[in-house]
Amino acid sequence: MSWLFSFLLVCYASLRLTLWVRGQLRWLSRRQTLPEPPVDVSPPAHLSSGLSRVFRASRELRVQLVHARRDLAAVAIKDPDAPLGQVRDQRYRRALMESWTHLRAWLRELEALERGDRLELEARSLDEAGIRALTESLRDKWRAVSRARALEPFAIAELAEVERALERIDEELVAIEQGLTQLGESPYRDRYAAVTEPTLARV
Repeated sequence: MSWLFSFLLVCYASLRLTLWVRGQLRWLSRRQTLPEPPVDVSPPAHLSSGLSRVFRASRELRVQLVHARRDLAAVAIKDPDAPLGQVRDQRYRRALMESWTHLRAWLRELEALERGDRLELEARSLDEAGIRALTESLRDKWRAVSRARALEPFAIAELAEVERALERIDEELVAIEQGLTQLGESPYRDRYAAVTEPTLARV
């Protein structure tokens, strides 16, 4: 009986080693295709202080989410359990939990904007609704990983859903950055501010 157990143990170890090597080789061939963090860019000069903070926060969030997406891709490629439809790598939990924290902080930044800044965003259809909805789509997964035991497996399909959500959030952030850049360059911005400020003073 002991020889049978030893044989099964060797088979299991060989399988794990094969899957690990497979993951490392796939990683070497695909790591050059992973997303790169955006370069640092200063906010447009004509933005208000509040919108400048949103611009910086959006760029910082994009950097943080790119790092999370790279970690998720690494887990999906390198985790020996991935070919079996699940992952145990701690980087999945860390990427999801840190992304959730950064997203909530970004949403609070927008909630703290003054009314005039929010009106400017709404005038260009730049709001957080899309990002808020995508963030909420991660809530159940965030709750699951925050309560999970060490080495508890998660379906690789869930990891893929998180990756897609973060990618879509990045697209939303790019649109907001572009809108803020155009707002800063708009020749009508001062006229808009002149109209809204007296109105706000009466509120």
